[in-house]
Amino acid sequence: MSIRKSLIALVAVGSLAAALVAPTAAQQKVSLVFSAGPTGGSWTPLAGATAEVVRKKFPELDVQVEPGAALVNMEKMRNDKADLGWSMTNVLQDARSGKGQWSGKQTDKALYVATYYPNVWQLVVPVDSDIRSIKDLKGKPVSLPARGNTSLTDGWELLLKVNGMKLEDLGSKSYGPITANVEAMKNRQALAAGWFTVVPGSFILDLGSTMKLKMVPVSDAEFVKIKEHNPGFVRHTVKAGTYGEQGIKEDVLTFQAPTILIASAKTPADAIYKVTKAIIEGRNDFVHVAKSMAGITPQEMGRDYGMPYHPGAAKYYKEIGILK
Repeated sequence: MSIRKSLIALVAVGSLAAALVAPTAAQQKVSLVFSAGPTGGSWTPLAGATAEVVRKKFPELDVQVEPGAALVNMEKMRNDKADLGWSMTNVLQDARSGKGQWSGKQTDKALYVATYYPNVWQLVVPVDSDIRSIKDLKGKPVSLPARGNTSLTDGWELLLKVNGMKLEDLGSKSYGPITANVEAMKNRQALAAGWFTVVPGSFILDLGSTMKLKMVPVSDAEFVKIKEHNPGFVRHTVKAGTYGEQGIKEDVLTFQAPTILIASAKTPADAIYKVTKAIIEGRNDFVHVAKSMAGITPQEMGRDYGMPYHPGAAKYYKEIGILK
């Protein structure tokens, strides 16, 4: 074969190899939509930290974070508009069983991936108020989470319900993100704000910088009724001293639902395997956003709640011995 023909043959082979390799590389790039949380909460920065941890370990995964909320995220997943999202054990349980907010909208598209931290119900009022229980808020002005937020439906509305009350029994009401709730209380336009969030909650630290607070406890009788509505809730104690500088000196008994990462059943198992591997191995990075995640173990993050795992997550947990 002449030198010229040999060169032509080599160029042809090289072109064919490039043609075969290029599409393969392009196919490896996967975009994932991560529906996070409302403005001012811990879910949005934690979603950003999660996306960064995933991108760092697997650059081929492009995780795009967008605003959301627990109920909003589930609705997006139900309608194939999100690959990843924050949720809570109580919300996932209701959505999969078609109970509560999900009556008539049952979905099996949302699957469990990992546990992050306790999402604790925290309702605060000015320390100089006469409010000691949620019943004392009858007729009082309050600042509430935006509609579609779990803190409104499974926090405020559920607590009112187990006390024989409704939102209509409260005084003037404003709805909005945590930051708006805080401003309303600072301006004395509201006497209470309550959210499911991390401990210590940034909204309480912010609010407590301008006024002394007390936290409204959840009694044993109330919690029994709460569990009857949804067994996904867990008892929780906010330890004395957590908000000492904000005026809360004693232990406060309340309840929580673990913050969990969920994924769509339609999202490829390989992608969620990589997400799971990245967050478990990079879990120490999350402490910068949520101090309550300090020292969290792979076993705690992969904790089994009796709800189905995403196949990709299950594969990783089986590899490290958490699942059989």
